[in-house]
Amino acid sequence: MTARNRAGLIFFGAIASFCLSQASVASPDECQDAISSYNSAISDISSTLRRYTSCVSNSNGRDDCSSEFRRLKNAQSDFESAVSNYRSECD
Repeated sequence: MTARNRAGLIFFGAIASFCLSQASVASPDECQDAISSYNSAISDISSTLRRYTSCVSNSNGRDDCSSEFRRLKNAQSDFESAVSNYRSECD
């Protein structure tokens, strides 16, 4: 093996090691945290949806239920983040 070939193999090995070290594997604790966040987001969606539904049902044209809807939208945003986090940490 020539010195040039050896240098090429060392370079290739260094690049391969770097690339492999960049791949992240989620720890079980990170996945468990993601599951907890996901379950919490589901609970928040449920409770804010109940409040929004109740407001709409009892509005009688006097309440536009915008604050309840805003809370529901925020809960949906949190749910989307929790799903994304679950996918990255547990898949």
